[in-house]
Amino acid sequence: MHPVILYNAHFITFKKRPPNIQAILLNNGLIEKIYFKKSLLPQNIKKINLKGNYVIPGFTDCHTHFIARGIELQRIDLEKCKSLNDCIEKLQSELYENNEILFGSNWDETGWGSFKLDKLTKHTLDKISKKKSIIMRRICGHFAVVNTRALNLIPQNRKIVDRENGYLYEDIALNLDEIFKPSNVMLEKAIKLGTTEALKNGITTVHEITDPRRFRLLQKIKKTKGLKIRCAAYITSKYFYDVLSSGISSGFGDDFLKFAGIKIFLDGSVGAKTAAMTKPYNYSRTKGKILITIRKLEDIIRKAEDNSIQLMIHSIGDRTTDTISRVFERNIDKENPLRHRLEHIEILNTSSMRKIAKMNLIVSMQPNFVRRWQKPGGMYEQYLGKRYREMNCFKKLLDSGIRVIFGSDCMPLGPLYGIQGALEHPFSCGRLSTCAAFRAYTKDGAYATFDENKKGTIDTNKLADLVVLDKNPLKEKEPDKIKILMVLIAGKIVYRRANVSH
Repeated sequence: MHPVILYNAHFITFKKRPPNIQAILLNNGLIEKIYFKKSLLPQNIKKINLKGNYVIPGFTDCHTHFIARGIELQRIDLEKCKSLNDCIEKLQSELYENNEILFGSNWDETGWGSFKLDKLTKHTLDKISKKKSIIMRRICGHFAVVNTRALNLIPQNRKIVDRENGYLYEDIALNLDEIFKPSNVMLEKAIKLGTTEALKNGITTVHEITDPRRFRLLQKIKKTKGLKIRCAAYITSKYFYDVLSSGISSGFGDDFLKFAGIKIFLDGSVGAKTAAMTKPYNYSRTKGKILITIRKLEDIIRKAEDNSIQLMIHSIGDRTTDTISRVFERNIDKENPLRHRLEHIEILNTSSMRKIAKMNLIVSMQPNFVRRWQKPGGMYEQYLGKRYREMNCFKKLLDSGIRVIFGSDCMPLGPLYGIQGALEHPFSCGRLSTCAAFRAYTKDGAYATFDENKKGTIDTNKLADLVVLDKNPLKEKEPDKIKILMVLIAGKIVYRRANVSH
């Protein structure tokens, strides 16, 4: 690209002592120079007048399934359904389309009043059709209900399947695309759709949880067409030993696409009541379940350490986090040079918090969960009672010296939506300042993939990944009302809001 200067804007750095930046020079994909005086701007370089709007570092969404999101955009979205009947009507409306299966995603029964799960079984879906496979996967991804035809296509050796009711849990629910496989055409379209949605939300880098097939497809697109978003890929642990045999380690690739590490699912979700807790869920005997034996977990950790592979550990329940913090304590260097990270950590005890801080583990959290489920009377309180007051304690973790990074889990794929959740957390243990919330989605997100010297801040020689906003993020009390006007990656405009010119 040719050199270009961005000027007439407020450059927001989220630093304690922000510099008074007047303009920045972008060249060869980098921020080549920062100007603190307008009088020093060269005359012979192209300039973009940002008309008094606000420039921030590009968002790093530290936990995405953006390809899966792109697939969902080609399927049936049940997120806005207010009842089971709404879901059934929507599935029925698609029955005569040219779909081999009816695949509905993102239903969330916590807003359906007094709904009981026994109202939704394979028999319920059989009434829609016995000839087509029908799938209803919950918003968390950890639970799905299928009709008899779909159930018969699931191998008998697959675990955590309730064949009497058509209920699928954890691994099988999360990986239904391995059985009902999307075509390469569908996957390529999914990458395009997921990328577009991410860019519209100001995301310039995703930490994407994926599999080898999709990683290879990303490599192919990068080589033939070029990627429009940066991607740090975490391969699920099912393929861990394949990754080991390939000889690659974390960091393999380049600034647009690289292998970042391995994702391990250690427990389930609160919504599916499968996250492992020390005490039972309300009105239930279940405490959830840890999905991997300690012996296997320690084997993976030791081999990851020996082969320089970062681990991303899905750990939601307090029992799970207590377990993994003790296992890490026995098996890794306390300085955590590989920057292993724990995902979600929605509820944990003080002992686990101390261990996490002592071992320098990174904690990746989703502030959008606060907005969705942590309001009084919401899902967390319904399922966990008073314990919901001690959930998603962003501030408490930061005050303990723990590095907290933010991601969306694509629920929804929107940093500004999530940041509002962090600013309006109903309890002081989680409520963050504006600067702290934005840093968790920018500067600290870059640290998680060893990119802190390349991106996440507005500094000389950093990648020119920037977002232009219409309002001051430091003063706006409702961040999700801020409009994304423009997104630049490597200095190139990759998204511009309609009716915005320069």
